[in-house]
Amino acid sequence: MPPEAIALLAFFIGVAVVIGAIAAYAVGPRRPITVVLPVLGAFGSLYVVGHRLGLSVGPQLSLFGFEVSIVWDVAAAAVAAVIVALVQRAIVRRGSSSA
Repeated sequence: MPPEAIALLAFFIGVAVVIGAIAAYAVGPRRPITVVLPVLGAFGSLYVVGHRLGLSVGPQLSLFGFEVSIVWDVAAAAVAAVIVALVQRAIVRRGSSSA
């Protein structure tokens, strides 16, 4: 794997962590462990939309030698992270109310 690809992967991992943490904090519940699933949802979205499907909407910029539609990718990751956080919150609330 070329160093540029590793740098791009590290960048998107960082983006997924930040977006997932924000989504988990905004939606709740606010426990450190609840950040994991929204981060995985954000990264999964970045992988599927940007890499597997190759969808690119809007302007592109060169990032580590790759043409990336960063606005579209970040928006898709944010939507995915919020959806995962909402589902997670619903499951946690359902589990705590039935106990």
